[in-house]
Amino acid sequence: MALRLPRFAAHSAGRTFAADRLTEIELSPIKAVELRASRIPGVVSLAQGIPSFDTPEPIKRYAAEKLAAGECAKYSLTPGLPQLRELIAESLWREDMRYDPDGEIIVTCGAIEAVTATLLATINPGDEVLVMSPTYTSYLPAIRLAGGVPRFVALDEDANFDLNPEAIASSVTRRTAALLLCNPNNPTGTIFSRPQVERMLAVAERHDLAVISDEVYKDFVYTDAHPFSPAQVAAARGRVVRIVSFSKAYGMTGWRVAFLHGAREPVSEILKVHDALVTCAPVISQHAAVAALTLGESFIAEFRAQFRRRRDRVIAHLDGLSSVFDYQRPNASYFVFPRVKDIVPMARDSVRLAHDILERAHVALVPGAAFGPTGEAHLRFCYARADDDIEVAFARLADYFNAGAARGPVAAPVVLHAPSRAFSRVGIRRRTAIATLHALARLYLARRRPIVIAIAGSRGKTVLKRLLVEALAPHRHVRANPLSYNTEIGVPLAVLNMQVDARRVGSVARGLVRAAWSATFARDALDVLVLELGARRPGDMAAHLRTVRPDIAVITALTPDFSEDHEALEVLRGEVAVVCADVARRGGQLWLCGDDPSLTKLAAELPTARWFSRAQWHDTPHPRQIEIDGELLAVERDVVGDSNVYGIIVAAEITRRFAADTDALRDFLAGRAESLSNVEPFGL
Repeated sequence: MALRLPRFAAHSAGRTFAADRLTEIELSPIKAVELRASRIPGVVSLAQGIPSFDTPEPIKRYAAEKLAAGECAKYSLTPGLPQLRELIAESLWREDMRYDPDGEIIVTCGAIEAVTATLLATINPGDEVLVMSPTYTSYLPAIRLAGGVPRFVALDEDANFDLNPEAIASSVTRRTAALLLCNPNNPTGTIFSRPQVERMLAVAERHDLAVISDEVYKDFVYTDAHPFSPAQVAAARGRVVRIVSFSKAYGMTGWRVAFLHGAREPVSEILKVHDALVTCAPVISQHAAVAALTLGESFIAEFRAQFRRRRDRVIAHLDGLSSVFDYQRPNASYFVFPRVKDIVPMARDSVRLAHDILERAHVALVPGAAFGPTGEAHLRFCYARADDDIEVAFARLADYFNAGAARGPVAAPVVLHAPSRAFSRVGIRRRTAIATLHALARLYLARRRPIVIAIAGSRGKTVLKRLLVEALAPHRHVRANPLSYNTEIGVPLAVLNMQVDARRVGSVARGLVRAAWSATFARDALDVLVLELGARRPGDMAAHLRTVRPDIAVITALTPDFSEDHEALEVLRGEVAVVCADVARRGGQLWLCGDDPSLTKLAAELPTARWFSRAQWHDTPHPRQIEIDGELLAVERDVVGDSNVYGIIVAAEITRRFAADTDALRDFLAGRAESLSNVEPFGL
């Protein structure tokens, strides 16, 4: 007789705590394997998809600085930090996707929260959600939690597990509401082909299905065929929600931060659910995501190279077990999903086989049945694990499948990581180094005499920098820096276009040498330097102005980063007044957002200030127009969100004063800017 565990009961009313919908929800099979493996000494796990790499040091350091500065203790706005959403929008723009950071992007607590919130906002109880098989296991409980019914659609294994639009179409019923896919796919490592994605979208259009595209492995692709996202199809914009995570690409699984983007209407509904579930993503993790987007690109390339090498090694091992496994070569992610040949005992019962391998060979693998009906007779291997773990695991598997598992398991080697030596002395040497950097930055500016454009405020600064660079580059040598700089060494580093690790003596010393060379001898051409000046504390802006004196200041709207951050907003207003007064006193140009009442009040004291405002934007059907000095100019380029509207207006205003060639301005407004050969890397 099976033992039944009692359900928790509320004694006062006799009502059970466990809701009926939970009866069909189980712990993820992947987590269950890891939990079972944790009870067996000496197990090597190739089960859960956790990268072996630590979060890169620059990301950890940036988050630690924000924590030390007291910037992580409050809730952010529910959609996420404005700076992070702007950086996300910029990254999407570079992938040919236009989304407004202020209404079409939400920062979430990992990708699965994004998936769950989207399902809760999209489907009704009893609705069917089409999921590919094999598919990621955690989608199924998320669908059931939202009251939906998962309906499996087989991938085409003979085509390396590609989408099968005919199978998708034949699976649609009158209750089908959505389609959920992972591209690149987990567990197969498949990149769905563009023709099949487009045909899938045609099915979704024909049957009015929402499309949820989980693309957390998009950065780990090992062929020239990069993933084609449904979100890249403009006509499908209203039905697609795309989800991307920082967990895999940057070794940040424990930070629990991701994002979703989609059209304004569905995202506004998802935001309600996100708010009810978590209020906001962890603020320290959001700051880490900011650092990942601005400092982490080189680490993605490094991780990708390591994973590709490990994939090739795993495939070589599978080739050595050709009597046991058939496989399709994975072209992305860090999983391989081989089929177990029928001659192997328990081949058609992957749960029993994986359990037996764990118990006898002490290797943890995920049974294929966990990923849907067509996953049966497969096992999933994760090659995100360390090289030594991969080698030990396959040595044990070779013994197991050659009936040698009776021998004791090979002990996994212990890898010790030496702690990095930190530069912790902050006395005379540190003050001297900082003073030297500021002096070299002043020398750099004095020798080149670029026009300095300073951007301050709260919203749209990143977008504005990008648009200014695009507009001015055909006429001038332009450089812009990716981050706001509100530390004592940030501004000189921005001016000198360099980075140093202030905790490492060697890094600081080498940085000072490079800075001295750059300031004194380098011949790089620089006509325009665009700097973002941040201010969190009283006196920050005055410190910036001791090193750099802007010729032009652009002040965007002033709004809080946090829901109740009124004190910080008052500090920012005061600091903005400092830079505006300095620029006005020296006869420079001031551009203030005329839609911000506090800036309207400030401008009354600065009669030379000029305005930019939403009133200059004429959202006529085609073409849209902006008004510059009383003249209406056509805007034919893609424009999404207020940040882009303001950025285009300011870039057009400033460009008109830099360049006599009105054709170049029209090219910018039409999105036909010439090759940016005069612009240094933007750094985002």
